[in-house]
Amino acid sequence: MEINGNIRLAGIDLDGTLLNDDKLLCEGAADTIKKAYENGIHIVPITGRPLLGIPKCVTELDEVEYIISSNGAQINDMKNKKALYTCTISHGRSLEIMRLLRELDLVFEPFTEGFGFTEKHIYNKYLHQYIGTVLEEYIRSSRRIVKRIEDLYEGNDRVTDEYFVHAGDVEKRKKLLKELDKAEDLQYCVLNDTFVEITAKGCDKGESLEKLCKHLGVDIKDTIAFGDGENDLLFLEKAGVAVAMENAHPAVKEKADIIAKSNNDNGVCEILEKLI
Repeated sequence: MEINGNIRLAGIDLDGTLLNDDKLLCEGAADTIKKAYENGIHIVPITGRPLLGIPKCVTELDEVEYIISSNGAQINDMKNKKALYTCTISHGRSLEIMRLLRELDLVFEPFTEGFGFTEKHIYNKYLHQYIGTVLEEYIRSSRRIVKRIEDLYEGNDRVTDEYFVHAGDVEKRKKLLKELDKAEDLQYCVLNDTFVEITAKGCDKGESLEKLCKHLGVDIKDTIAFGDGENDLLFLEKAGVAVAMENAHPAVKEKADIIAKSNNDNGVCEILEKLI
């Protein structure tokens, strides 16, 4: 496919896409991002991570003015240090979801105020599993420990950006999805037949990309999107050009206009160089 020469915004997933398997930018990526920005292309990371779980190699790039985090629940204005847009699950609905997840005996973490909150035994399990790996830093930076998750919501009006649910048990996952399918105010995405991400209806990477484009005065047709996972499908479908990484899930490749080299081979930046 020939890429539209009028690309004005690049929406880029992080894990498995812009970041290599060491959760870093590939060599030369920062220079390419700078050149793209200087050529009039907005560089917008779009990630399932909460804001405070995004690595500094991304957040400290001067060219990154906006970040879409928590699977579209927030559009963050990085220069003015504020949320440009939020799409959250209400306090009351959050309590109902937690009751359901407890009834199904599922491990879950709410993402709110830039963090993922987790109970101590789950946090310790994470550290035991990932200590000494590249994911250890992500867990330490993105999670906050609470004695009991429900305590976060007592005596206040706290809302939730997203629920990240561990649902590897097939029967439990089926029961959860059956209940979520009944909910008109929620939507979800299943990742790797193991995890379920729950957000408010209309809250996803695609909707937030569209809202940011309107804010910036960019026609959605003049965007290019890069992704690798199933939670990237909705924003790849919105963009003018959809790019899947070589390491992407088969469903993502099927929907893509272009297949780029893998995240470890700087595939994103090779495409950006062609645009420049």
